[in-house]
Amino acid sequence: MWMLAFVPDSLLLWIVNTILVVGAVGSFLSFFVLHKILNKFPALAPYHLLIQVVSAVLLILGIYFKGGYDVEANWREKVRIAEEKAQLAEQQAKELNTKLDAEIKKKNKVIYENQVVYRDRIKEVATIIDKECKVAPEAIDIHNAAAKNKPLEKK
Repeated sequence: MWMLAFVPDSLLLWIVNTILVVGAVGSFLSFFVLHKILNKFPALAPYHLLIQVVSAVLLILGIYFKGGYDVEANWREKVRIAEEKAQLAEQQAKELNTKLDAEIKKKNKVIYENQVVYRDRIKEVATIIDKECKVAPEAIDIHNAAAKNKPLEKK
């Protein structure tokens, strides 16, 4: 069945419809018209049953192939719609990723700026911290603000 994917859709549809029409016309003629004509020709009379069977088989195959072709066409349409949705989702993902990258850069910039402020503030209060070898409240405040990534209050 996968080899039918290489056959153009229009050719495949033409073949399926031809089988269906030949089967339908053949069945109608063999059951309602040809039996009267063939009975008048004794040499062709034995083929009457063969023509009926072949035309009935072609009709059944035509109906089967037509149904299979329609199901295949429906699935191809669903795949096409799913591919369009996936392409749209990829576009939206790209846009959201660019926005996300901008936000991340913005937050990283804020973090870096806060780190610079923390370092400068530690240098300012280093004499207070080292003077008594005790942990000064300023050092604790700076450490807590750095851990929570909060900006320091200017003093």
